[in-house]
Amino acid sequence: MKIRTLLLLSMVSLVAVFLISCSGKRQSISEESTYKKQQLSFRITWTAYSGRGEAIQKIVDLYNEKNNDGFEIVLHGGDENVKAIEGFLAEKSSETIYVLPYRFVKYFGDKGYLEDLSVSFQKEEELFYPELWQLGEINGGIYGIPWVGHSICLIYNKDLLKKAGVDAASIKDLDSLLKAFKAVEEKTNVKGIGLVGANHNDISWMVNQFIYGYGSNLVDTSGTKVAINNEKAKAAILFYKNVLGKHAQPSWITDTGVEVLEHFRKQKIAFEFQGVWGVADNEKHGNPFPVGIISLETIGLCPEVGSMMLSIPSGMSNEKKAAAIKFLKFMISKEAQEKIMDGEYSPEHDTYYPFRVPVRKDLSDSFIFEKYPQYLPFLRGFKRPSIDVPVPKWQTIKDGYYAPGLHRVMKEEMSVDEFLERIEVEGNKILIK
Repeated sequence: MKIRTLLLLSMVSLVAVFLISCSGKRQSISEESTYKKQQLSFRITWTAYSGRGEAIQKIVDLYNEKNNDGFEIVLHGGDENVKAIEGFLAEKSSETIYVLPYRFVKYFGDKGYLEDLSVSFQKEEELFYPELWQLGEINGGIYGIPWVGHSICLIYNKDLLKKAGVDAASIKDLDSLLKAFKAVEEKTNVKGIGLVGANHNDISWMVNQFIYGYGSNLVDTSGTKVAINNEKAKAAILFYKNVLGKHAQPSWITDTGVEVLEHFRKQKIAFEFQGVWGVADNEKHGNPFPVGIISLETIGLCPEVGSMMLSIPSGMSNEKKAAAIKFLKFMISKEAQEKIMDGEYSPEHDTYYPFRVPVRKDLSDSFIFEKYPQYLPFLRGFKRPSIDVPVPKWQTIKDGYYAPGLHRVMKEEMSVDEFLERIEVEGNKILIK
C-alpha cells in the first residue's frame, strides 16, 4: 500500500512539474511575442479619456486587432498647443503619429518637421475634394492627410420658421435669407441671425465665409501677397456688419460662437452659422425644437472648414514609416471613416453624438448617412470652402491684425477701408519675411 501511494504521489509530482514547465514555456513565448511588438504613439488633439478620445480609441483598437505587422498603435491625448507640438517635433522623436489642424500642417511642414507623404498617397488623393486635399500641400509635397473635419452650415429653428410662414426651401440666396429674417422678426419677435463680433478666433472664419463668397481671397495664388484689399471684400464686410447686423442678437459685437450657440438653444435667434455641434447641442438638450440645415453654397457663401489631418514627423526609420503609413491608410479607409459617425458617448444623456464628420467625398451614399441624414450638408461643405489660414504666415496676421481689426470695424472704431489697407501693409511685411 505504501509503495502504491508513493508511486501515485511521484506520478502526480511529475505531472505537476510537466505542467509547470509547459506553462512556463507558453508564458515565455507570450512574453517574447509581446516584447517584440513595437509601439507607435498616436497623438490626438483631445483628451484621451474624453468622449471623443474614447470614440477614436475604438477605431484604433479595430486597427490593432486586424494588424499583424509587429506594430501596435497606442493612443495618447493632446491639444492644439502649437509651441508644445513644435517642442515634440523639434526633439526628432520618430515614434509618434500626429493629428494636426490643417493650419499646423502648413506651419510645421514649411519648417521641415513633417514627412512628405505624396509618394505614398498618390491614389488616395482622388478620395477627397481637391480644395480639402490641398490644405495639406506645400510646394507640391503632401504633409497632412485629411481625416476628420467640419464645415459650417446655416442651421435654423423649424418651429420659428413655421410660425413666421417661411418655407426653408425658398431660401436660395442672401436676398431670400433676409426676407426670412424679416418675417421671423415680425411674426415671432425673435432676431433673425446669430453673429460673432468679438475680438476672437471666431470672427475671422465667420467673416471670411462672406469674403470668399463675394469672390475675394485673403492672399494671391502665390501665397506671398495680401489680396483682400478690394471692393469685393469691402462689400462682404459691410454686408456682414450693416445688413446682417440689423438682424442679429443685441450683444453680437461682443459675442463669440459660444454665446451664439446659447442664443440659438434659448430660441432668441432663428438662424445661426454652426458646425455639427450646433445640431448635437440641440439633441443634448432634449430636442426642444426641430432643427433644419442649409448648405452655405445654397446661399452663395463658402463654408469655413476645420480639417484635422494625419501627419508623420520627418526622420522616422523606414520600418516605422511603413507601419505609420499603413495605419494612416486604414484611418482614411471607408470602414474607419464610417466609424467616426458612431460619435462620442455622453454619460449625461446616455447616448452618442457625432463630434466631427468624415471627409471622404464618396461617403455621401454610405449606409451611415441613412442613420444620420441631417449631417450630409456638413460633408458637402468641403467642396467649396473658405480657408481661414491659407498660408502658414497668415496665422500671425490673423492673430495680430486681422481678428482684432475686424472687431474694431464692428465696433466702428475703424473704417473698412482703413482695416483693409492696414491688413495689406502689415500683412505683406509678414508674408515677405
